[in-house]
Amino acid sequence: MISKTSPFQGGGDQLRGECDEHYTAAQSGQTMLLFRVFGVCFIIFANSVFAEPILEGYSVVRGKDYAFEIKAPQSWVLDNEAAKDQGINLVFYPTGTDWNTSKAVIYVRVRTNDATIRNIADQVNDTLRNLRATGSPNVAVKHVKTVTTQDASKAEIYYFAGDKFGNFEAAAYIQAKNSIHFITVSARDQDSFRQAIPAFDAVVTSYENLAKLPATESQPGNES
Repeated sequence: MISKTSPFQGGGDQLRGECDEHYTAAQSGQTMLLFRVFGVCFIIFANSVFAEPILEGYSVVRGKDYAFEIKAPQSWVLDNEAAKDQGINLVFYPTGTDWNTSKAVIYVRVRTNDATIRNIADQVNDTLRNLRATGSPNVAVKHVKTVTTQDASKAEIYYFAGDKFGNFEAAAYIQAKNSIHFITVSARDQDSFRQAIPAFDAVVTSYENLAKLPATESQPGNES
C-alpha cells in the first residue's frame, strides 16, 4: 500500500524540493489542457485502448494481445468518453467533478513493446527524455515501491515531479507479455495529489490481467 501521508516522506525530500522549486501550476488562467499535458502528451506512443461498459464497478480494457480488468475506486467515476479526444478511453475522477475540472484524475494507457521499449525501465527513461526535451529539463522521477495486484502481477510505482506546469504524478507500470500497462494519477497541486493516492492505490491493486494463463496444476501420475 502507498502511504496515505505525504507522498514525499521516507526518502523523497529531494524530489519534493525540486517540485516546490519549480511549482507554477494553479494559476487562475491555466487551462486544464496544460494540466493534462504532463501525463498524456506522449499518448501517440500508446496503443488504442478499448474499454467495455462498467459492470458492478469494473471495466475491461482490451486490445491486440492484451486484456485486463480494473475497478473504479470508491467515490470516483469511471468514464469511457471524457478523454477520447486525447486518445484516452478510460479515466477516473472524483464524484462531483469531471475530467476538465477535477484537480486530480486517474487514467489508463497501454504501450506495446518494440525495439526500443522492452521493459518498464525503458519506458520510464523514455518518458523522462521526452519531458526534458519538451520544456521540462528539471523533471525528476523516483521509484517508490512495488505493489502486488489482484492477480499477483507486480506494479512498479514511480513518482514524477518538477515539470514546467507544476503537476504531481504517480504511475504504476505493469509488465505484460507484449506490452506495458500504465495506471497514472495526475494532480495539479500536492494536496490534491496526496488526497488521490488512496484511490490510485485501489485502482492499481484491483488490476487483473485476463490474458494470463493460469498456473498448470500438477496432475497425479506426472511426477518424476
